[in-house]
Amino acid sequence: MELKHYRGKVRRFYLSHFKQAYVQKQLERREGSCKMCGACCQLGYRCIYLTDLNTCKIHDRNDWIRPKQCMLFPIDEQDLLEMNNPKCGYFFKIKKPPLSVDKGSL
Repeated sequence: MELKHYRGKVRRFYLSHFKQAYVQKQLERREGSCKMCGACCQLGYRCIYLTDLNTCKIHDRNDWIRPKQCMLFPIDEQDLLEMNNPKCGYFFKIKKPPLSVDKGSL
C-alpha cells in the first residue's frame, strides 16, 4: 500500500467535513458519472462494502452508512491522479482564466 493513498483518505475526510465551500466549487466542475469500477474503493485498503465483482454494496445509499468522503469522490483532480485509473467515469472541466482586456484596444 502506498502512503499517498492513506494521505488521500485523510485529505478527503478533512475536505468533506471541514471545507465544504471548496468541495462544492470542485463538484461544480466535475462531470461524468460513476462506472462502478471499484478502483476508488481500493485506495490504501479494500473497502468492506466492495463485493468480489468490484461493485459497492452501499453505492446508492445516501445515509449514515455511506461515508461522506465516499459519496463525494472524486473531490478534485488530485483524487483522480491518486487513483490512476483511466476507466473512471469522472473528469473535471478545465478552469478557464478570467477574460483579459487588451489594453492596446482601449
